[in-house]
This record gives sequence, structure tokens and C-alpha cells, in this order.
Amino acid sequence: MNKLSKVCRYYSNVMKGWNESEILIDRKSKFQGRSCAVTDQSNVPKLLDELIQNNKSVSKASHMHMYAWRTGDITKKIDKDTKKSSNRSKKQNKEDPVSIQNIQQGCADCGESAAGQRLLTLLERANVVNVLVIVTRWYGGTPLGSARFRHISSVAVESLKNGGFLP
Repeated sequence: MNKLSKVCRYYSNVMKGWNESEILIDRKSKFQGRSCAVTDQSNVPKLLDELIQNNKSVSKASHMHMYAWRTGDITKKIDKDTKKSSNRSKKQNKEDPVSIQNIQQGCADCGESAAGQRLLTLLERANVVNVLVIVTRWYGGTPLGSARFRHISSVAVESLKNGGFLP
């Protein structure tokens, strides 16, 4: 297998991993959220570059990628008391408690002031790790004021739900 076919296969696999939201349109501005699983912060710049190179509409956007990411090691907490664990097994709706260690996180605005921090806060409050969420905005010519932050958050949440990162 030659190098070009390996690269093409890798890019197609990467692009299949994106969970996209519907495009939200408000006063000619368009917003779209994307999310994917990521386990190492060194992959974030590669994923962003690949998204821009492989998606022509994203490369033409005013704000190509407002994004936030969080990575960490997830471990299940084990109860030492067997009575508690046997009682919990009767309650099937209750999830096993988890512990997240070695959290690394970051964000960027891409010219949309404070948008990256809002996305990062969304991930922190939802206690989501090992995920990258990106919002793309195509500016429509009309300033949206604070409504743009609602749109950024809503398409981000939709993409996270599509990817199974949020219930």
C-alpha cells in the first residue's frame, strides 16, 4: 500500500469520526457544531488542520474553529463495602461513580471573543473528558450580540449529544 492511499484512508477515517449538529441560521449567520473523541492533546492541532483541509465550507468560514477540548484518565471507583455495592446493583438507574485524573484542557476563540472559554465551561460543567468540540461560524453581515453565544452553545450541545458524550 503506497503512502498516498494510507493518508487518504486516515483522513476518511478521521472525517467519519466527527459528530455534526444541524446548521443553525440566524440573520444570515450560520453556526455548526462538531465533536469527536480525542485522548491526547497533541492530536488537537492535527484534527483542526484536517477539518479545514478536507471541508471546503469550513475553510471559507469567518470563524473556522472556536473549540475546546478536555482529556483525562477515567477510572471507576470501587466500593469497599459489599453491602453498598449489593444495594446499588438493585438500583439499575444509578451509574457507577468514576474518578477523572490527569485532566488537561484548552480552548481557542478564533476571533469570536470568549467563545472558546464558553465551550470549555460547557465541557467542565457536564464533566465530559476525552472530547474535542468545535463550532464553526459563517458571518452573515449582521451583528448578533449575545445571541451568538446561545447559538454557539446550542450547536455544541447538539453535536455532543449526537456523539454520545452527553445524555
